[in-house]
Amino acid sequence: MTAVPAAPTHWVVRMNHRNRSVSWLIFVVVLSVHFLEHGYGPWAWGLMVLQFLVYPHAVYLRARHARDPLAAEIQNLLLDNFCFGLWSAALGFPLWICYALVICGCINMTAFRALKGMLQALACAAAGAVLVVAVDGWRFTPDTSLRVSALSILCLSSYLVLFARDAHTRTVALTTTRARLRQSETALQSQLQAVQSLQTQLTEQAHRDPLTGLYNRRYLNTALKRELDDCVGEGATLALLLIDLDLFKQINDRHGHAAGDDVLRQIAVLLLQSMRPSDICCRYGGEEFLLVLPGMGLQTAMDRAQALRQQVAERRWLADGQPIGVTLSVGVACADNAAISPAALIDLADRALYQAKAEGRNRVCVAEAVAAAETAGVKAPALPAS
Repeated sequence: MTAVPAAPTHWVVRMNHRNRSVSWLIFVVVLSVHFLEHGYGPWAWGLMVLQFLVYPHAVYLRARHARDPLAAEIQNLLLDNFCFGLWSAALGFPLWICYALVICGCINMTAFRALKGMLQALACAAAGAVLVVAVDGWRFTPDTSLRVSALSILCLSSYLVLFARDAHTRTVALTTTRARLRQSETALQSQLQAVQSLQTQLTEQAHRDPLTGLYNRRYLNTALKRELDDCVGEGATLALLLIDLDLFKQINDRHGHAAGDDVLRQIAVLLLQSMRPSDICCRYGGEEFLLVLPGMGLQTAMDRAQALRQQVAERRWLADGQPIGVTLSVGVACADNAAISPAALIDLADRALYQAKAEGRNRVCVAEAVAAAETAGVKAPALPAS
């Protein structure tokens, strides 16, 4: 059977046991000199030994094994003061001896219970003195010899030094503990920031297309719904530009997929350069891009699409040092202060893009024109191969 290790003794119990053992041993010398000077008998000597040599260890064991060691030690301190009152009255209230006993008892209780503790210490000392006076009568001999006075001062000084040393030790330990806690807190904050930064990076990576660095379709599903709701709430418009690279499969077939990827990256850079802070640019498919333009009306969105189309068409594109032609077809749709689902708005832009492809590519078509053609009974032509 494995033995259960004993719980560590409370530091207050250990500290007071040490202080009692040392300071009370010095006080035995004080009382011994006083007893010799006044011829006290064996009873006084025996009680002195029990009180100042045996008692400190007895109350230490009591507090150490108590269910609540700190509460038991406070009771021990009150008992100390009661005993100090007994001794003071029994000796006839010698000034320096009484002062050393009572002030040490008050210091102990004040350290743990402030002013309330000091009053409790005085009350206990007074109770002990009253008990002796009631039993043995009143005696008042305050004078002590120079030797006893000097030894009492030495005893009191030794106790105060011990008390100050313990206070300093506890202060240093507390300061060290607080410094370690601050370091631990700083380390935890750094780890938390690192975790949050990693979470942000992972979230950003999950929302980004690895080839172009643009937002991906997963991000678009959330962002477009949010932007539409904001525009409806503010009574504003929102435009979509669905962009497709014309005949992109031919670029891959003739110049290789690396050249095609390079074109996609350069298109992404060009789109980002034209963005406002509020705009959202996504890679919608293989060679399709989608721009979400909050607060933009239809005519402005058409002008924006035409500018992008013209910029791409006029740019000199190279693949392995050989010039290649790159053009865009763009479908434009606009939500004008009306509740429309993201899927419906994208479908409008997709139908406009379908029309642009059908009309020969390298052009911009608007969803309204597509809707008007269908209303007039004109069937949209089949989408040519991209």
